[in-house]
Amino acid sequence: MIPVKIYFTVALCCGLLSACGDVQEASERNIEKAIRESVSAERVCLPTPAAVDVSGSPDVNLLLGNKTMRIAVKNIDGDKINKQALKQMDILVDEGFYQEAKEEQALSGEIKIPFRVFERTDKGNAQIQPSPHGALLCLGTKKLNKVDLFTEPTAHNGVTAVKAVYEVQLQPEKWAEKLLKHSDENFFTQAKHPRKQNMTLVLTNRGWRDMRELE
Repeated sequence: MIPVKIYFTVALCCGLLSACGDVQEASERNIEKAIRESVSAERVCLPTPAAVDVSGSPDVNLLLGNKTMRIAVKNIDGDKINKQALKQMDILVDEGFYQEAKEEQALSGEIKIPFRVFERTDKGNAQIQPSPHGALLCLGTKKLNKVDLFTEPTAHNGVTAVKAVYEVQLQPEKWAEKLLKHSDENFFTQAKHPRKQNMTLVLTNRGWRDMRELE
């Protein structure tokens, strides 16, 4: 018979080994936790259009996040325009991403068109990701909705890995939530639409991690 003291020691060791094994197990809980930690750290930066009016505005493809934003206040008939786009800019000014500069005027024939002018701040620069297609405005992070499936662990280039397919969607910051409500309806729908993605996870001494962390 094993002495009681030794029995408890053996039981304790087995418990510790079990706990360690749980962390490294390719279970749905562990895989989901690893993916959630990875995607929640990823910023979502998108080409975000200013909601300018199609008629009466010289730039209908204006992106929020540009270094300088010039938005017409009135059209050639003297009617107020771009109310939605100016509301977007007010949100960005309140957040400290832009500061308003001196109003400008541009000639359209013999008519002077007034423009409100906004300059991006240092804080705004940190909220922008440059791209070949223009400034991308970082609106928030990714939220994991669900893990669809993942493979059995296999050996790959000296590590144990699994591949997973999962669904994410934009988790906007508070100011971005307000901004999206004043954006084009199609953009709002597309920005918040769930998307399928995939990830390779590798087994480490700290459990399952996104393989990109090792690069």
